[in-house]
Amino acid sequence: MTGADVIAVLNPISGGGVARTRWAAVAEELARRDVTTRVEESGSGADARRLAERAAASGALTVAVGGDGQIREVAAGVLRVPGAPMGIVTAGRGNDMARHLRLPDDPAAIADVLCDGLRRDLDVLTIGDEIAVGNVYVGLDSVATELINRLRWMGPLAYRLAPAIAALRWRPADFRIEVDGAVFSGPVHMVVVANSGWYGSGLHMVPAAAADNGRIEVLAVDGAANLVRLLGAMGEAKTGAHVARAEVLTFSGQEVTVSADRPIPVHADGDYLQELPVTVRIRTAVLPVLVPR
Repeated sequence: MTGADVIAVLNPISGGGVARTRWAAVAEELARRDVTTRVEESGSGADARRLAERAAASGALTVAVGGDGQIREVAAGVLRVPGAPMGIVTAGRGNDMARHLRLPDDPAAIADVLCDGLRRDLDVLTIGDEIAVGNVYVGLDSVATELINRLRWMGPLAYRLAPAIAALRWRPADFRIEVDGAVFSGPVHMVVVANSGWYGSGLHMVPAAAADNGRIEVLAVDGAANLVRLLGAMGEAKTGAHVARAEVLTFSGQEVTVSADRPIPVHADGDYLQELPVTVRIRTAVLPVLVPR
């Protein structure tokens, strides 16, 4: 790819403002490889999509610089140019999609991936006109994410404190979860509709999920479980061991519809999307992303 243009679509507030310095280090490494670069700073999600579409249409490699939300927005723009590839430079608080893809953190190694990485054709989840690259989730975790976003100033610590605070205030809702026509209903604490399965800054919440396996993996936590057992399950989620618990339910399919007996926010890759009900579908192998060889 020597001599090709790379256009970075950068969120300047990602990770508390580290995106600029992260990209500068990667751009320096690319320059050593005779790769020309340009950076475009996005002021909103819609702006990121517009800039990403324009970059992809120009024939450049479009690179998302930021957190999981920026990856989602840039991917939405890149997808408007069928077959256009995308790169990722992590500069967020959680960086869970990068964890799933095993992307490097060192600037030189990142530059190697952008220059000579493998193209991995990822699936994306669709929610009406919106997409998710990592996960869609609702319930206790979506309520906790709203609190995380309000505690953004705390950095990574917010990922540990917000779920505990949210759990103390939470009561399970009566959910209806339909996966390819099969229905589960009952009290539930949370539902994760997973493409990558990693979220919450390093929790392997849905270990069966893979962003290129052509399936949607779904995890729900039975609302009959008490708070102590729920917190225990979340502690085990760092390794994925929680899925062996009786209160953890798993499903797999191509289309998922979730509703509940009260309004609950729906989040995708850390961002608010809508209130319930929600239907999630999958588009398979549509997003080429560069990953390590």
